Amino acid sequence: MRNGSSVAKSLYRMLLSSHNLENSKLRLPSGVKDLLFEEAQECRKVESRLLQTLMRKGYREIITPTFEYHEVFLQTGEGRNTLEDKTYRFLDRDGNLLALRADFTAQIARIAASRFVNIDLPIRLCYSGRVFRAEPHHAGRSREKWQIGFELLGASDIAADVEAVNNILEGLEALGLHEIRVAIGHIGYFNGLIAEAGCAGETLQQLKYLIARKETAGLRQLLTETQFTPPVQEALLQLPALHGGLEIFPLARRFARSAISHEALAHLEAMLRALQTHLQAGKIFVDLSEVEGMGYYTGIMLRAFVAGAGQEIGSGGRYDDLIARLGAHLPAVGFSFDVDLLVRTLEGLAS
Repeated sequence: MRNGSSVAKSLYRMLLSSHNLENSKLRLPSGVKDLLFEEAQECRKVESRLLQTLMRKGYREIITPTFEYHEVFLQTGEGRNTLEDKTYRFLDRDGNLLALRADFTAQIARIAASRFVNIDLPIRLCYSGRVFRAEPHHAGRSREKWQIGFELLGASDIAADVEAVNNILEGLEALGLHEIRVAIGHIGYFNGLIAEAGCAGETLQQLKYLIARKETAGLRQLLTETQFTPPVQEALLQLPALHGGLEIFPLARRFARSAISHEALAHLEAMLRALQTHLQAGKIFVDLSEVEGMGYYTGIMLRAFVAGAGQEIGSGGRYDDLIARLGAHLPAVGFSFDVDLLVRTLEGLAS
């Protein structure tokens, strides 16, 4: 009988033949890329400037492993943005289920729960590295992304959330990007609106999807298929239009029927007023349709946009419960920049 190694080699040769890989030895799998010469240099410049900006503000760098136990990434919650179906999984020689790093925040939560129990708070961390996600072939998305980010652990006040926004603005300014917009949402407002509606599962995810993309027609159609009361339906229909400055709060309060929603609005208004002293205050706006972030967000949700990028160049938010799922109660807020997209945007502006 042939031994296991011989069988494996034969199967591998068959796989090579079946996929005609003799003609594709020099190609890369879809969703990944090489960075050569000037492009690599530009990525390093972006990395250096962002990390230096964060470190000057007291953030200390950490380096996390490229892979670890799969269960760490299962803590990221449910929904369209869950990592469960996007994580590259594999077995080690001992039969343990491992996964390539799909999310830095989940890893930092694991570190915080295991190693930061008796450390002085707050803790300011920054990082740089790749995340790997099994995006669909047809989506045209990268499966390997270079992220640079920061996390502020152990602080749950408005000042911590304001600091996160300031970090984003100052990081992008350090790159020479000036046409910036930072959107601030709060998942609590949305959660308060549907608290009594009993909405869950696919309906909830579809609702978030339509609101986040401001697809009013689709949202209206979906709401006709639900049992939501007329006031709740009206409030949800208004969400895509509730974006701007302090002027949106009176209208938003008219639709807030729960303490959860009112608390979210009070938090956002206090943040916006505190940020008015920033030199780039005019680049910040509230957007209550920001409802579709990672499943672990519990408070503010952040997205940053730069003219010419074509999409958000980074995202983040507050996740006060994630570390608790791993055994330590530690509030936190964080954000990650997309290095590849930042480099492409900078190249476009220079051309």
